[in-house]
Amino acid sequence: MKNYYMADRGDLVGFLGPGGRYKAALDIGCSSGTLGKVLLEQNIAEQVDGIEIYAEAAEIARSVLRNVWTGSVETLSDRVDWDAYDLIVMADVLEHLVDPWAILAFLHSRCKPGCQFLLSVPNARHHSVWGPLVFQGAFEYRESGIMDRTHLHFFTRLSLQHALEKVDWKVQRIAPNIKAKYRKWWYPYRVLEEFLAVQYFVMASK
Repeated sequence: MKNYYMADRGDLVGFLGPGGRYKAALDIGCSSGTLGKVLLEQNIAEQVDGIEIYAEAAEIARSVLRNVWTGSVETLSDRVDWDAYDLIVMADVLEHLVDPWAILAFLHSRCKPGCQFLLSVPNARHHSVWGPLVFQGAFEYRESGIMDRTHLHFFTRLSLQHALEKVDWKVQRIAPNIKAKYRKWWYPYRVLEEFLAVQYFVMASK
């Protein structure tokens, strides 16, 4: 099982912030349930359910989360009580979907008013992507990272914001995930944000 199936996503939890604000959360692409476990332990959510396409990871998640459905969000869309949740999470999932725009529209249509939508998406404008493309003509897929070979779509900060707003999600906050080695007082990382961010975190609401 790849390491990212076990990641606790402390970076994303930090963006979400402490709370106890959510009665029920749904983690789409919950992997082994580690993110949901942190949401429960930090009292950010009272209950967490999950959707996970990989059976091995889903089985582990069942030991942590309340309900876990095995399958894709597309195939399970009619089995989930969407309006039962006040927080939907999609951490590094959107880029794997065949039609992410359709799923964003579907979620908005089925979630209850006031539902919060937390996403993280790899940043296609990162220097490791455009540098080789511009200067070497290279666009090589890899086993992991921004150019993971399982990624079907690529987003930048702006294109992700447009995708959400086009289907009426209200974007509240966007933050870059920049590695600590660049976040030095003497380094202009704020100016170069869109070229240094490996991901973007977004909080939207219906």
